[in-house]
Amino acid sequence: MKMGIDISSHNGYIDMAKVKKSNVSFIILRVGYGIENLDEYFFRNYKEVQKYNIPVGVYFYSYATNKVEALKEAQFVMNTIRGLNIEYPVYIDMEDSDGYKNSRRVTYSTCIDICEAFCDFIEKQGYYVGIYANLDWLNNKINNSRLDRFDKWVAQWNDKCDYKKKYGLWQYSSKGKISGINTNVDLNYALKDYMQIIKSANLNQGNKLEKNYIIKKGDTLSEIAQKYNIDWQIIYEQNKEIIGDNPDLIIPGQILTIYKGERE
Repeated sequence: MKMGIDISSHNGYIDMAKVKKSNVSFIILRVGYGIENLDEYFFRNYKEVQKYNIPVGVYFYSYATNKVEALKEAQFVMNTIRGLNIEYPVYIDMEDSDGYKNSRRVTYSTCIDICEAFCDFIEKQGYYVGIYANLDWLNNKINNSRLDRFDKWVAQWNDKCDYKKKYGLWQYSSKGKISGINTNVDLNYALKDYMQIIKSANLNQGNKLEKNYIIKKGDTLSEIAQKYNIDWQIIYEQNKEIIGDNPDLIIPGQILTIYKGERE
């Protein structure tokens, strides 16, 4: 088994050089949450794991209340990660930690529909997909044969995992201490060789075409984004360190890196 972590903006600024020197073998990054809410640290964390050659997967916290919203979330994920080097699965995070689903009377049957719609869409884009949930959700709330074909990432903070169905990732603690991360961090064991599985099946290729664009006088991020058929926010987040805090202030001569992915 390999040990890895999952991180998001909740973990703050991370010194990935120090993380690299620990025994972390992979990292699962939060892409975002809800419809078109990008994790503010996603691209920064992605660039850092690439810099230090740490294999990476992604997850997305779903706030969908029906299948239509689930498909919008899945499309947002694909628009964000297409072209990136994703070596572990793409997960939907199915839980209700803040009571959002409960307050809107989203049934567990609908949650099953949401998981299936999201995963089926990602899978059809050629990506290895899975479902993250805690043991109670997997056993009692979204336990349905329609979801059995999708990989599972089980959250059970314990010295053993009691999930009886097949699973590949086990989140065994939420209180890990890793050098370079100032907060507690989730710890995980991978029971499968995901990198080999994904590589052998030729998955997660995602149109990996990297472009360098030199900003010209009069350019705006919106106009540049239209040329590459992606959202301007994605280009901004990919190049925030170059552009700075104001996306409206781009300077002629700056070179932007763009991971081009066609929208569906």
